[in-house]
Amino acid sequence: MAWKEFYSYETTFTNLPAGTGVTYTDNEVRIDTDADFEFIKTMFFPITTRVRIKYRDDTNGRFLMKGSQDLRTIGGHAVYSMAPGGPTPPGFVPYIWPRPYIIPAATTFAVSVADFSSLITSPRIAFHGSKLRQGESPWEKKFRAVVPYVYPITSAIAGTIAVAANGSTPSAIPTDNDAHFLVLKLVGARTGSCELTIKDGGRDRQWMNQAVHFDNLIGNGHYPNILTSPRFIPRGSTIQVVVNDLSGLANTVELNFVGVKLYE
Repeated sequence: MAWKEFYSYETTFTNLPAGTGVTYTDNEVRIDTDADFEFIKTMFFPITTRVRIKYRDDTNGRFLMKGSQDLRTIGGHAVYSMAPGGPTPPGFVPYIWPRPYIIPAATTFAVSVADFSSLITSPRIAFHGSKLRQGESPWEKKFRAVVPYVYPITSAIAGTIAVAANGSTPSAIPTDNDAHFLVLKLVGARTGSCELTIKDGGRDRQWMNQAVHFDNLIGNGHYPNILTSPRFIPRGSTIQVVVNDLSGLANTVELNFVGVKLYE
């Protein structure tokens, strides 16, 4: 028996050489040793990315496509469906594969890209899916009550945190002692470009392999990031978030963990 826990792998092509779509650069996404990874959604940033892309499963040399594809045809990106002003809320609109694909633990997944914009860019590509855990999920038991609930990134009235230009701001989000919390969606807003990491404080489990760009992870009220599988937060523990500014300006960030309280 196995259960699924949301996880995201992201790979960044820093200063990808300008080209015409024929010269490829390879990145290896290293799958953690603790669990197989099943991915089903892809996102990319920035939305101006113009690259051709190929995926290869290094466990068997299998390519997941015939030839290369324009990333815009098999990758999703943030959209802005709400009026600007204040923190800007990006919509999470991923590309969803026809069915999940499992990559074994402790192996690599090769991502090859070739720019065709004739500009130097740094595309970031995120794979959303689930770690496959052995045993029974922590939320399988029958609970006395299941109630919708939202935990914000801060308990302040404004519900936002300030991040200095090129700075880093940590935030520990304590969960109440009265119930466990099951995270089902991520929504938020930001005034400038940024990246973040999320970790379960109680179990010391990361949600991603590296800092993921905000727009590759967080949605808005119109298009939330509906997680591929839940994340279980034991009651009384914390969700730890670190936000790194990438804009070079003072940044205001809002982040909400949307889910249900599980009362025993």
